[in-house]
Amino acid sequence: MKRVLLLNNIPAPYFDPLFAKLGDERDWSLRVCYTSVWNANAGWVEKPMDEARYRTIVLDREHPMLTRWFGSSFSAAVSLISEMWRDRPDYLISYGYTLFPQYAAIIWSALTGTPVAIIGDANIHADGTRGLRRLIKRMWLERVVSRAAALIAIGTANRQFWERYGARKEQLFEAKYAVDNERFSREVEGERERASQLRAELGVTASVVFLFVGRLVKRKNVDLIVKAMNQLKGRDLALLVVGDGEERVALEALAAGDRRVRFVGAVPQRDLARYYALADVLVLPARDEPWGLVINEAMAAGLAVIAHEHCGAAVDLVGADNGFVLQSWSIEELASALERIAVDDKMRERMRACSQQKIKEWSIEGAARGIIDAVMRSSGSNLRSAPTVGEVE
Repeated sequence: MKRVLLLNNIPAPYFDPLFAKLGDERDWSLRVCYTSVWNANAGWVEKPMDEARYRTIVLDREHPMLTRWFGSSFSAAVSLISEMWRDRPDYLISYGYTLFPQYAAIIWSALTGTPVAIIGDANIHADGTRGLRRLIKRMWLERVVSRAAALIAIGTANRQFWERYGARKEQLFEAKYAVDNERFSREVEGERERASQLRAELGVTASVVFLFVGRLVKRKNVDLIVKAMNQLKGRDLALLVVGDGEERVALEALAAGDRRVRFVGAVPQRDLARYYALADVLVLPARDEPWGLVINEAMAAGLAVIAHEHCGAAVDLVGADNGFVLQSWSIEELASALERIAVDDKMRERMRACSQQKIKEWSIEGAARGIIDAVMRSSGSNLRSAPTVGEVE
């Protein structure tokens, strides 16, 4: 039985289905180590589950005094080293490479010869560090890449990022970034009636509803959506902004007087399906967006998508068949996209149907197969070959 230790930052809800699939792999004993149980910047409002079908440990809980004195990340690194010393894993999987626990895993790999696979959502288009920080980043990443047994790419822009830092062909594996498509689709269908009630509660009378879901921070460029809506005054449109953050007060002031724009606030993950069921088009004009899982969710829910070309998910998932890809952050381009998709009912419905069909290729089962294959092929082990979808389940 191969002992596999997987390191992740916090117990995000969208990782649980994937880790459950990995935990079901019969040739593995999987332990998932989370750096911390919670993060104030997380984009969901539920507290994560403490129980899972795989073994878990929350690292910064192990030494509360260290956490209090030196911070969560340092305490988690100490706990991880203790865990690796006791359990002596045969293989490490690290989500990320920039925090103390991730440093600890990578250095442990180098010192002990334990193979390590690195996964991250870094995007070649969002790789804009400059000056001394750029030099330090390049030196560290080139070292990480040269030592890694496997580099698991979640999409095209992520693969290009790894290649920029010297990834070799034999190191690169694919595990497409995914959400539970079937669950989202099923939940959205189940919320159609309640979505009609929600429409009435919010006072939304428009025939076309645009949706933003995410944290209200500068780089998400929600102000561009509000300004674009302002350019389309008189149009039968509505914009729902789901999420909260430091920019909310300024955005509400910017939208003041436009009753077509509604700020909903933070919504529990379990209730998001109702808003997807109410909407027609997801809009994400974010800058420096490594991936953007909200696009996966929206497509599984059958929405058309408008997103910037440098968004990691947009590179692979959005095209003329299911939405519009923005080539700038101009209000005029975004307003044009909103208008074109709003006035052509047949085109919009084609795009929505295409989204739901297209996202089927990006599944939790496929992601699990990719990670299992990466570990099997890069560890020199006698693990069986990558399973079929039925076997993973």
